[in-house]
Amino acid sequence: MNDHFQPPTRKKWDEEPLQRLREMVDQFFDERPLKKMFETLDEYFHETFLRSYIPIDVHETAAEYIITAHLPNVKRQQIQLEFDDTMLHLTVHNSEVVESTDEQNNVHKKQRMYQNMTRTIPLPYPVKENEIKASFENGELVIRLPQKKKFIDID
Repeated sequence: MNDHFQPPTRKKWDEEPLQRLREMVDQFFDERPLKKMFETLDEYFHETFLRSYIPIDVHETAAEYIITAHLPNVKRQQIQLEFDDTMLHLTVHNSEVVESTDEQNNVHKKQRMYQNMTRTIPLPYPVKENEIKASFENGELVIRLPQKKKFIDID
């Protein structure tokens, strides 16, 4: 009896109880029709929500209240800034025409897209229209208001 006992060999998925289940789920989601559906949903949410958000930064100094809106790939003529006593309404108008053509320059598909992005920015205190200064450069809209808060030095 020179034969030594050999335990049964384990299959790959036996090493971790949920490994086979993970592989099956991965395979399910890698199937082409389902993957295409998820890519389409991802594209829809990306186009719908990410483009419609205008990121801003607010910075306050002793002299000014500064609002910076980040608007890459936007031209000055696309921007509309409206004001009421305690709110700024920033709107970016975008119209786009996308054409698909073949080798003979025949148009197969033409899409026209119109989109307005709006962001309402509450002001910390009432200001007058002539006190608001705005400038646009390198994709950044900078809005400056005079500081109306009184800061008290503490000894």
